[in-house]
Amino acid sequence: MHISQMLWGLSIVLFAAIFLMCLFRDKLKKRIVNLLFILICAVFFFCWNYAAYERGWLEDGFMTLENISPYICTIILLTPFMNEKVKDYAYSAIAFLGFGMFVALFVSPEADYLLHYKQEANFTQISEGACHLVMALYGFYLILSDKVKLDFKSFGKSLIFIYTSIAYGIFLNLCFHRSNFGMDMYGNYSIYFLDIFGSFGATLVAYIFGVLFTMTVGFLFGMLLDWVSRSKNTAEIDK
Repeated sequence: MHISQMLWGLSIVLFAAIFLMCLFRDKLKKRIVNLLFILICAVFFFCWNYAAYERGWLEDGFMTLENISPYICTIILLTPFMNEKVKDYAYSAIAFLGFGMFVALFVSPEADYLLHYKQEANFTQISEGACHLVMALYGFYLILSDKVKLDFKSFGKSLIFIYTSIAYGIFLNLCFHRSNFGMDMYGNYSIYFLDIFGSFGATLVAYIFGVLFTMTVGFLFGMLLDWVSRSKNTAEIDK
């Protein structure tokens, strides 16, 4: 299976799932739906980590702080064990990063989908793409199930959560010479493997504004999903 065929398959699943979630929005509040998302995410995240281990990418256990995508995947798996206040902040971040995960499904730099779309898809690429698919859908689900409100308070919570997480990762970088979120403070400054800013400070500023832009677009896309699904449900009630 070529990468292009893999992306076509994942795209069909993605848009079919979005359509069904909008169509049956009133059914999404059942607890079993949330549980199914978490279980599916756990399976694909294990596959992604195993594929990375097979390729010699894992030196310190499961991927968590390597970048936003594995971090959010980890957070999704931890949400059942969080207290309600922390979960509220985490849900907001996951929801507004949903559109970013949707984009990452097609342009993931680790797999270079756009550059190598004619190549055969390997296990790493398939599991990574599947993880981004589930994370995107889970973010949309949180909005459509009304677990995350589409207001500036929720948007602020999402920024607090994600920027606090990034700050913690950078603190570990400073203390232990790590490269969490792709930012080694002593060299190898990068954003998703692109070393184009030349210094840690410039890379950090670009990362911060990149996350802000991604979450803003995710917030606006959530409003679009909310409007489309509510319009559909309202039309059915009027009939």
